[in-house]
Amino acid sequence: MNQLTQPPAATSAYRYHKFTNTGVGIDILITNYHDVGCSLKLKQQKAFTLIELIITITIIAIIITVATPYVLTQMAAMEAKRIRYDISNTLSIAKAESLIHRQNLIVCLSDDNSTCNKNSNSALLLFADNNDNKSFDAGVDLLLTVQRLDPKYATLHLRASAGRHHIKFFGDTGTPRGHFGHIKYCPNTSYNTNKYQVSFNNIGIIRYKPNSSHPTDCD
Repeated sequence: MNQLTQPPAATSAYRYHKFTNTGVGIDILITNYHDVGCSLKLKQQKAFTLIELIITITIIAIIITVATPYVLTQMAAMEAKRIRYDISNTLSIAKAESLIHRQNLIVCLSDDNSTCNKNSNSALLLFADNNDNKSFDAGVDLLLTVQRLDPKYATLHLRASAGRHHIKFFGDTGTPRGHFGHIKYCPNTSYNTNKYQVSFNNIGIIRYKPNSSHPTDCD
């Protein structure tokens, strides 16, 4: 004869007694208790995992919020330094090459790698202006170097005497006589505090002038 009884309300298992073999009933009851315990533990694990995920996302968001201004400031500083050296190196190359080859050379800012514009930002061109039209013409003029500037945190401005859009280095002396001036780096975002000029005078002396020692009038 078999008998079916219900254990305490704490579980949903049933004790199944078989008078010929009580061991079977005990095994079934124990298994039922174990299943209930695993189910509760699994639910707790899932709940803790969700809470941990929310906390982790919150911490990451806070870190990003705090770190972003610092990261942008450092990136702007690196950009300002890179462009400063690109401008200085291009002017130095123009001075040396014009004298070595006894050839007039043009340096200018350009957005299309052809037209010289004193307010361009994309590139700094150095070329031999064979047709003397103050622009680079592929197939006619000789391009010596092109520096990709593309500032993200500033704008560039060339100021040359007589309002010119270019700087001319003369092959007989290697100097930009009559074309003195500067290229100015002006920030366009609050994360960038770098302001400076890279100047060149009549005898070809190139100087870096930070805003702290020589006002750039960027504002």
